[in-house]
Formats: sequence, C-alpha cells, structure tokens
Amino acid sequence: MNSLTKLYVAAQVRLAQFSKNEKGVTAIEYALIGVAMATLLAFVLGDQDSGYLGALKETFTKITDAIQSVTIDK
Repeated sequence: MNSLTKLYVAAQVRLAQFSKNEKGVTAIEYALIGVAMATLLAFVLGDQDSGYLGALKETFTKITDAIQSVTIDK
C-alpha cells in the first residue's frame, strides 16, 4: 500500500470513530432540555407580581390579613 492509501484508510477510521462518539451530542441535548425547562418554568411561575408566584403571594397575603383581623384585639 502506498502512503496515500494509508492516509485515506487512517482518515476513514478516524471519521468512523468520531461519528460513533456521542458524548458531546448527549451533553448538548441535555443542555437544550435544561434551557427549555428553565424557560418554561420562568414563563409559568412569572415574577412575584404576576403568574403563579404572584397569585400565591396574593393568597398568602389574604390569609395573613384574615388571621390578623381575627386575632388582633379591638
């Protein structure tokens, strides 16, 4: 075999090994899933004035006010 053929075979072997290595692809997929989940949670939960967290804060404020109105001496 001449050197050009050896070089071609070595390049083909390296490309085959590279295409079988999926560690980087899996890491990228997990990163994309993480970004999607964080975006979804930020959208659903909202900030403390809107969304789920806002509604939760408002509900606890109402509960606190109701408890204080009953327990405070008049």
